[in-house]
Amino acid sequence: MNPSPTGSPQTTPGGGLLGRILTMIAGAVLLIAAFMFSLVALGVLVVGGVLVYAYLHWKTRHLRRHVAEQMQEAMRQREQRDGRVIEGEVVGGAEYDGRPESPPAAPGAAQLPRSVDGRPADDASGERAR
Repeated sequence: MNPSPTGSPQTTPGGGLLGRILTMIAGAVLLIAAFMFSLVALGVLVVGGVLVYAYLHWKTRHLRRHVAEQMQEAMRQREQRDGRVIEGEVVGGAEYDGRPESPPAAPGAAQLPRSVDGRPADDASGERAR
């Protein structure tokens, strides 16, 4: 092979139109093969994942049944207590004891706020009568 006289690149054999067409066909075949391989790999991963899930589901069936029975038993015990649920939160720092106080002198006195010395106030502003 003689070098080209003007420094232009040499053409490789089959570098014409036929070579370009064969290269495009080979590229398309490789892309199709890669796509098919990825579909097969994805299918294998999905089937493997389903098998792992089924195995774990089968092996934990006794545990799930035991937990469900415990939850049902807890619900039955909760309903048998007294059938009433009172929910709420305490606002303030009041302390309560189980002993009832002496009966109030007036019917509305129990609803009035207490003064510092523990006696009920006479009006809503908290002032005692003199």
